[in-house]
Amino acid sequence: MRLFKPADFMECTNQPDLVTVRYDPNRRQYRLHINESSPELIPNISDYKCTYKEIARARNDSFVWISNSINFEQDSLVPRHIQGIIVECHELSNKSRVLQRDAFALVQHPVDRNDRIDEERSRSHPNVLLLGIDAMSQVNFQRTMPLTAQFVRQPGWYEMLGYNKVGDNTLPNILAILTGRTAKQWKYYCNVKKPGCLDAYTYIWNHYHSAGYLTAYAEDLSSIDTFHYFLHGFMRQPVDYYLRPFLQGIEHVMDKVEHLGSDYCVGRRQSYRYVLDYCLQLVQRFVKETPKPLFGLFWLNSFSHDDFSGAASVDGDFVGYLERYKELGLFDRSIFILLSDHGQRTGPLMDLPSSFLEERLPMLHIYLPPWYRRNHPEVARALELNRRRLSTPYDLHLTLKHLLQLLHPRLSFFEGPHCMGCQSLLHILPENRSCQDATIPVHWCTCELYKQVPVSQRLQDLARLVVYRINKYLIKMNHEKQCYHLNLRKLLLAESRQFFNDQGREVDSPNGLDYYRFKFTTKPNGGLFRATLSTNRDDSYVVIREEFITRLNSYREDSYCVHDRTSKKFCACFKNHALGKKVKVNGFTDLKSTQFWKKNKNDNAQT
Repeated sequence: MRLFKPADFMECTNQPDLVTVRYDPNRRQYRLHINESSPELIPNISDYKCTYKEIARARNDSFVWISNSINFEQDSLVPRHIQGIIVECHELSNKSRVLQRDAFALVQHPVDRNDRIDEERSRSHPNVLLLGIDAMSQVNFQRTMPLTAQFVRQPGWYEMLGYNKVGDNTLPNILAILTGRTAKQWKYYCNVKKPGCLDAYTYIWNHYHSAGYLTAYAEDLSSIDTFHYFLHGFMRQPVDYYLRPFLQGIEHVMDKVEHLGSDYCVGRRQSYRYVLDYCLQLVQRFVKETPKPLFGLFWLNSFSHDDFSGAASVDGDFVGYLERYKELGLFDRSIFILLSDHGQRTGPLMDLPSSFLEERLPMLHIYLPPWYRRNHPEVARALELNRRRLSTPYDLHLTLKHLLQLLHPRLSFFEGPHCMGCQSLLHILPENRSCQDATIPVHWCTCELYKQVPVSQRLQDLARLVVYRINKYLIKMNHEKQCYHLNLRKLLLAESRQFFNDQGREVDSPNGLDYYRFKFTTKPNGGLFRATLSTNRDDSYVVIREEFITRLNSYREDSYCVHDRTSKKFCACFKNHALGKKVKVNGFTDLKSTQFWKKNKNDNAQT
């Protein structure tokens, strides 16, 4: 069955660049070059002027500072402190006649580093870069990105086929990689919805920074990125090179074009290209020109988050960036990880028989450079054996720590293990590892055996109990005046967990509980759900957890009246709640949780 027809790659402009930025390695500064040889950009104009505005992070992640316009001439130098700019050229006698507006993020040379020590350290300390594509399962990666899939089949790459997510959406899976904490642990530590909580965690980039690495983090679609979708983000800048303020600024002032369900074009470029270009500059600056150990996380949402087939149209462009990184020597000196957080959770793929696996098995590819494989053959062997063994984001977190411990054998991490059964992928994983061993909640586990069972009256009643649990949650959150009371429309699929003894014979559950997976629809909203529950034989004891009830079809048009992550997947808003109404969430406007500061002649005034 053919699921989709790959769309053509969509360009964001057909005009040549009027202004380009060029890095001068001798002066360690950027120059702004005006391409005066492009007459089609300046037709019938006798004279024009070009200006730029600086974009800078203000007091926290919710504020961006945009300066007044600054005039520049041909090949003008950009001050070293500027991290991002918006340039504009307009007719001299008519400022409203804009010839072109563009934006550039700038990777400036650090002022507080010893280049000699950094170069010596870079000979033994490999760069460690993680490049993520949101909502990309192992199967869908092969399906939609065959060129990139071919690239990661080259020597030195290891595909982790048993990589299993540990939570529903991006946040729990990414925090597992960055902090090693389970969702229960980081919720117990502090409330992530409160300002300052995310600053309190110790992230893997903090450990790399302490080991002498420069650190970087960039993610497109700033309004819905990992740390800002109904969250406040960071009060303090989390890494040395942080793209978010630049993206906030340009998303606020540049024209946007929606495609593949997201803001695909921002100004003259695709959203994801800002991230990949930022990574490219970091590679040029600190891998090729002045070597410095670099740790970076780069995450892409814009072409895959809302459309399972969107990656097919950018496959050629994406692998082109990987080839450019290769030309700059990145894969000679770096450990590179291509990964995702989860598979598609809604949409057409959820209608497939394989939807359970599509949702739970994100891609993970790990690359070791030749010299590293020679110096650490035990690491290469462990990765090869672990390719077909059960692994998790917690294991990947320990792997990133293990890489540092191989450099500094005496290094210890004081916060201790947050996951007792987890271990580095650079050690050989147990062949018979269970989801319980790996700290994978039962709802996300892909290793347990289930069989389809007939839909009986008893199972229908249990499915109604799941819907009752949904309604009770909405009442607990005080949403009964905003959301419809849901009813079971149809139980589409019921599956029962199987247990076997050492001889391979099916036996009863060892704890006396039956475990079921249901796929069902609700009314009046037509919601499609999957749930995992457990019950005793007479159904007098039933365990249903709301985090084990997941939505399988889009709820964007259903749940606009509520602003809690869990409520959104359950709620069907009453029709009298006007779609598109702006509602304040934690002091921010829903889906626009960004406040901008713009300098005027008198003071910094909020706009």
